[in-house]
Amino acid sequence: MSLLLPIIFLLAATLIFVPLAKRYIGTPVLGYLMAGLLLGSSILGLIEDVQFINQLLLLGMMMVMFWIGFSFRPQQLWLERHAILKNSGTQLAFIATLLISICYLYLHDLLTSIILGLALAFSSVVLTQQLLQQKQQLNSKLGQASLATLQFQAFIAVIFISLFPLLEDTASTRHGIAYFAAIIATISGLFLASRYVVRPAFRFLAGRGSIQLIPVLSLLIVLSVILIMEVLNIHVLIGAFLAGLLLTETEFKAEVERIIQPFKEPMVGLFFLTIGLGLSLEPLRQSPLFILGSIFGLVLIKVAVIAAMSYYQQRHAKLSTLFALTLAQSGELAFILLKLAESENLITNNLVTSSLLIIFGSMLLTPLLYWLFDTKISPRLNKQVAVQIEDIPQHPILIIGFGRFGQVVARTLHAQGKRFSVIDSNQPDAHFIEQYGHRFFDADVTQVENLRSAGIEYCKLLILAIDDVEDSMNLTRHLRLNYPDLTLFVRARDRHHTHLLHDLDVLHIWRETYASSLALAQQALIQTGLSVEEAQAQIALFKQEDERLLEQQHWIHLEEECIENYPNAMAELEYLFENTKAFVSNRTSSDQNIQSDANSLNGTS
Repeated sequence: MSLLLPIIFLLAATLIFVPLAKRYIGTPVLGYLMAGLLLGSSILGLIEDVQFINQLLLLGMMMVMFWIGFSFRPQQLWLERHAILKNSGTQLAFIATLLISICYLYLHDLLTSIILGLALAFSSVVLTQQLLQQKQQLNSKLGQASLATLQFQAFIAVIFISLFPLLEDTASTRHGIAYFAAIIATISGLFLASRYVVRPAFRFLAGRGSIQLIPVLSLLIVLSVILIMEVLNIHVLIGAFLAGLLLTETEFKAEVERIIQPFKEPMVGLFFLTIGLGLSLEPLRQSPLFILGSIFGLVLIKVAVIAAMSYYQQRHAKLSTLFALTLAQSGELAFILLKLAESENLITNNLVTSSLLIIFGSMLLTPLLYWLFDTKISPRLNKQVAVQIEDIPQHPILIIGFGRFGQVVARTLHAQGKRFSVIDSNQPDAHFIEQYGHRFFDADVTQVENLRSAGIEYCKLLILAIDDVEDSMNLTRHLRLNYPDLTLFVRARDRHHTHLLHDLDVLHIWRETYASSLALAQQALIQTGLSVEEAQAQIALFKQEDERLLEQQHWIHLEEECIENYPNAMAELEYLFENTKAFVSNRTSSDQNIQSDANSLNGTS
């Protein structure tokens, strides 16, 4: 069979399954796995060339290790080492010990049990990142805690990979003191090369205006590091990891990332495609109960341990459960470790085949469990744990949303000795405000029952500071309909959001970033030569004109001509610039007339 034909099959299956997986599961990585499984020998048998699959697998593993190295943050890991060891280290150690013990009960082989148990203890870096990104939680506390745990697990996995040659029952220069000396010398040499060769090379290209050659230099660095690894008989995967780490430690990391980021998903997807090609469904046919039980058992063990430890440290049930469900699966680190163990004859092929199927099943199960808890179970629990109204202090101010906007408002009120209540479901650590006489309710702000529980019946001023426009509008409609006399201060995301709030007769609206933008603009005017008084006057004129434009746009919005005049945000911006330019032009003309009149008066006198 021509080599082009299996490549065409792989590309076609990828174009079909990856978009479907991204839409219905939220994680494209599962689409690559299912595409490979479909084309492999277990189902259609279109690609069965073992040599071709092994070559792709090695290339895919190198790609994964390169991206893990490129995403690695050694300085952050070092600065937060105590917290990471306490949290992530304890979790990994407990889960690995438990899994190793279970494996030993079945296998009665300590080395095999250690390899298998530790491999299954690692979570999937790629799937977790895609799941958090799909839920828009990468920058949340949940996302940051998950990424920190994955960084630690990747570090431990790299160490474990580097130890594999020492487990072989053969004699070579890769063993013992010589092997460790080679690794230490390599890391030291790469550190020096980063400082005295790599960074100066990037600066040289930037200084000569040859930024377009950065991809060439990056490729040269990657290939050079891998070649050095081969010469020193260090595993090529360690070389790929160190090459990624070498590139990320330069001041040109952002430029390198911008260039290679579009290739990340296809490069990592190649690995999962190849894993899918090698997956066998035979263990599932022979022992379905054992395989399914192992999948559920693995996920249950990881969820129970991570959730219990996280809850013990944070005392937040929802966040702890979501954190556990996010990391409940095994993934690419386990795939890599087991494939390496198989290649080094440290583990049997039959055991690897069954284990890969269990890992694949855990990856399929995790998004489903996360979705069930986040959309079905958690909202019901929030309703059940609503606080009784009679227990609520009658604070006259209620802040809905405690993000960066609501926090500034709360601090200002606190500085003036004002008591208030806060309701938010994304700030579990905010209960500390209660020691100052305020109240915090960890609840879903979109649930009417939670609003009543937070004391809205006693509220005189409600500050709606949430970020989501749709939730903001739904809440505003409810409040205007059911509490018409309530004074309502609302945060608006942009001008369009402001128009929608005006339609609901909201009188007090604060546009996000508007005040800080004007403050910066005023300082810029002062920096360019205007006096403080002149800058303040010009900003006041701008605000007056902007309010006039906003009111004019609102009437257009009411007359349903908004689509014609502002088909998108950029068209609206163009409209605003045009009218602002006219305003400045008119003001300049007026200033010239005033100056002319002043000169005439001076001449007369």
